[in-house]
Amino acid sequence: MLNRLKRLIILTTALFVFVVLNFTTGGFVKVEAVDYIKKPSQTHHQSFEPYENIIHIPDPKPKGVTVRVKEITIYEVVVDEKKVASNSVTMEDLELTEVTDKKSINFHQVDCYFYAKVKQTQERSTDFISSTRWREGEQYWLSDGGKYVEWEPWSEWYSGSKW
Repeated sequence: MLNRLKRLIILTTALFVFVVLNFTTGGFVKVEAVDYIKKPSQTHHQSFEPYENIIHIPDPKPKGVTVRVKEITIYEVVVDEKKVASNSVTMEDLELTEVTDKKSINFHQVDCYFYAKVKQTQERSTDFISSTRWREGEQYWLSDGGKYVEWEPWSEWYSGSKW
């Protein structure tokens, strides 16, 4: 009787292990099969005429080439005169926090003790063209230690062709 019970336990355990392994390896195989199936995103299922005006594709189609663009951004920032005189200006002194939402700063709880007009210039150039734009802003220091700037909109791009 004891031998029969041991056989039954061994057979039941073996069957259980077989079933568990079958489900887990079957799940792995299923996951691998799903990974190899590539379906187009929903954006590919649009109407063929999503725009009012007809889109004309040039013939022959243009061939794209890579152009290296060099971008230089220069901006003014006000730094404490004592730090400049003692040659102790740090990268932290050059950082400005751009204010996009004036409501995020509570001017009633901090004092603004310095204002200055600053300017930012951006230049982009390649071997073929060079363009520049700029914007002005107002920098101010708050008693909480923050240095903030409110930028005006960028100017138009002004180009000089090198052809």
